[in-house]
Amino acid sequence: MSDEEREQWQDRNEEEHRIQHIYFRQGYRQGKCYLCGKDFKTISKDEPCLHWLLRQGKFKSKDIKLIAAKFGYHQIAAYLRWCANEERLLANINDLQEEAPEGKILSSTIRWKAVEWSFDCSPNDLTGHGGSHSNFPHYHFQMRIEGRQFINFNDHHLPFNDVDLFAFELSKEQGMQMDFGAHGAGMQDAMNFDPQSIIDCTQVSGSEEESAFHISTMVFAQGEPMRGEDIAEAMEESRKSGRSMASILHERFKDSDVSVQTVISPSESVPDITPRTERKRR
Repeated sequence: MSDEEREQWQDRNEEEHRIQHIYFRQGYRQGKCYLCGKDFKTISKDEPCLHWLLRQGKFKSKDIKLIAAKFGYHQIAAYLRWCANEERLLANINDLQEEAPEGKILSSTIRWKAVEWSFDCSPNDLTGHGGSHSNFPHYHFQMRIEGRQFINFNDHHLPFNDVDLFAFELSKEQGMQMDFGAHGAGMQDAMNFDPQSIIDCTQVSGSEEESAFHISTMVFAQGEPMRGEDIAEAMEESRKSGRSMASILHERFKDSDVSVQTVISPSESVPDITPRTERKRR
């Protein structure tokens, strides 16, 4: 593909992503699945659907195999990410590379209400290993409800479909960016934002549980001592406007000899990535 063809392909993909999400959100707000048109509480064994994973109906743990036989990893993960971001943008999805176990192809945890889903795939899983139950490209899936076990990583070897494998191959090509789009973004995307944009655009949340970022700001006076009134005024402005202290302090002291340094990190309320303990070969 030429550069122009790649751009056109990407534009079409992004437009389809946007349209699909509009349909998804319309259904979500009514408590219905946009894929099958049924209520989230409805489970039809002859029509497996992704909304089963929300566990609003009587979905049994073994039924994950029915879902995985119909939908690929990328479809499943995208749907769960969309649901998670409806509850709390970005911070319900921990796909941070620095927190993932070393060498993993996939490692992420997604939270939605009282449910947590985790995905895991090692290089051995991607190539297929072991007996007939796992000698094909696959991933592992875990599901917790209110912290209790429901599906464990080692319960199943869920197959990647052809679209998944094609996406993995495309991700290796120069100029091809394979992700879950704007509506499926998680904390890795968030930490790749321009730091100044985060400082300028974020609003102060009511609590740590609601926030995506933890922002710490240090102020150093290079010459004359700082006035306590300046900090007090900045705090009052932050309280009234909802702007972060970091944004206000950077703005107030940008043309002075006062140094302002800000450290941005994921909020403490971002779910931890659930690690999988792999069985070692003899």
